[in-house]
Amino acid sequence: MTEWEAKNLIQYHKTHKHLRSVGDGSDYRAIDYIHIHTQWVRDVFNRVGYNAVGHIKKESDQTVYPEMIALNEWEIGGVQDPHLDTYSTVELDNDAVEDKPSREWTLILYLNENFNGGETYFPQQNNHVHEPRAREGLLFQGLYHEHGVYPVRRNSRHTISMWFSTNPNMIITDERTKDLELDHYKLRNI
Repeated sequence: MTEWEAKNLIQYHKTHKHLRSVGDGSDYRAIDYIHIHTQWVRDVFNRVGYNAVGHIKKESDQTVYPEMIALNEWEIGGVQDPHLDTYSTVELDNDAVEDKPSREWTLILYLNENFNGGETYFPQQNNHVHEPRAREGLLFQGLYHEHGVYPVRRNSRHTISMWFSTNPNMIITDERTKDLELDHYKLRNI
């Protein structure tokens, strides 16, 4: 990702607050991929997703599919307790939970680094802390590795988050909608 893309994605998020439908603001607020109509933004997301899918295939020989993509802002005070990325809120809200979770991989791509706090940490891996660097991604098996986010203390933390499923039926739709009440599960099943 280029510096121009990262800076302009942050600007896009700031100027499209009306599209924020993910998160309740206690940790982060995000714009879901399906609510983004600007093609260059979607192109960046698609390129990042394709690269991640290729990397996962190369490293694990798994075939995975992008399940959800979001453009996020973690404001000062944003924090997330340790958790596993088992089921998405979309699955839970739509009563579409599978017997065996398929949301296996997580990608956090940092767009900026001019913030304090907000580090991703892994309590079960000797409390390993990942130091964010702008335009670099952290790709891991969120289904198996508990992770959290330390409180953001200065400036907002901007990221792209992506989750990947081993279930081809969970692939995110490429459809777009202006209806913020719709998520990708509902949009796919209209």
